[in-house]
Amino acid sequence: MFYKDILEELLKKEKNPVNSMYLHEIGLKWKNFEKAAAEKKGSNENLVNALNNFIKAISNRKFKFNAVSQKGFKEDSDLFANYYLNDLISILMNRRKIISHLGIKWGFQAFNTNVKFNPVSLSSFEKDLNFERSSSPQLLQLTQELDFQFRVSGKRSFKKYKTVFPLIVFHTFTNLSEANFIHTEYYANMAKTTFEKSKTIIVTETLEDGFSPDIKSSRIDSICVLRKQYISENKNAITQDAVDALELKIKQLLTEENGVLGDFAKTGIIT
Repeated sequence: MFYKDILEELLKKEKNPVNSMYLHEIGLKWKNFEKAAAEKKGSNENLVNALNNFIKAISNRKFKFNAVSQKGFKEDSDLFANYYLNDLISILMNRRKIISHLGIKWGFQAFNTNVKFNPVSLSSFEKDLNFERSSSPQLLQLTQELDFQFRVSGKRSFKKYKTVFPLIVFHTFTNLSEANFIHTEYYANMAKTTFEKSKTIIVTETLEDGFSPDIKSSRIDSICVLRKQYISENKNAITQDAVDALELKIKQLLTEENGVLGDFAKTGIIT
């Protein structure tokens, strides 16, 4: 799991014995989420309850950095980043049969961009076909790897190029602002330029006050608001029905099904 990897990396580097103790304590709380994730049940109830309990535990003030005692962790520490959302998405994705298909890859990775056949000159085909690709940043995504083989007619030897196509790209935020949305739109456009059928999903806990994202004219396919609220409102727990709706949306996007899930205050999904 992504968050477990973060904990292990922080423990390797931590020299303060109190902070090491805190990390071990947080690790024990995280294991409760891992146990819920391993359950072979059709319901997301235990999974969501374990996630909410973990987020509540990690929000304990004692883990925050204290300038006087020099104990605890600063706000920008990876410990407080939303890697747990990546793990939640990963659990839902690993339930899909497509994960076992040939050439399918899941996790943080890059997809190819600017894919083009670009010989150096019109007379250089026989010597160098020059098939070019660039790469996106490392993003949480489901990809399809394809091997392309080319040869000039009349030649026996092929040149093989492996190209990675984005299928579903996820972007996670604790709180989604308009700036975050615009940033994500850039990568969604990049993904669809490579593969028009690619999908982009934003998963966030809350929305920035006053921000009502309109994705009908956007390259972003769906937004899931797990707490179904704006950031200034009294904080709700992450809801099971929002997680259920996210799982359904993933299924719909993979199978090209259409489904109306309602407004985000009811379902958590913006489509």
